[in-house]
Amino acid sequence: MGTIEMYYYFFYKLYKITLTGRIKSLASWWAGVLIMGLEASLLLSFYNYYEVFVDRNAELKLLSAKVLIPVAAIFIINHFAFDRTEVWKDYAARFDRWPRKKNQKGSWIVGIIIGLMVLNLVFSYYLMSLNSPYIGSDYQ
Repeated sequence: MGTIEMYYYFFYKLYKITLTGRIKSLASWWAGVLIMGLEASLLLSFYNYYEVFVDRNAELKLLSAKVLIPVAAIFIINHFAFDRTEVWKDYAARFDRWPRKKNQKGSWIVGIIIGLMVLNLVFSYYLMSLNSPYIGSDYQ
């Protein structure tokens, strides 16, 4: 399985999860939001590691190039991959034809990846808290 196919499979699994909601017509939109949130959390954890290990004085401002460029890149990639074209539906139809056992294994892999991404973000914040000048000091 290539990288693009894995990306579409990840989206497909999130789509299947959100398809169980009340408004089925928004399932692909919610799957896109979830995938963008996971990508943003991955980038944020990388920034946190950068701050911990390279530049302890780094500052992250919402309206800066450090934030806006990656967010725009995530949005543009997802727009072209899922919204602009409906190629993901062809992949979804192909994934629906996979054997049940193969799809279950894929579900576990996607779940583990999501769990690792969340743990990675939490761990990066934990490391930041250890390096904080305000924790464990008499700062007032």
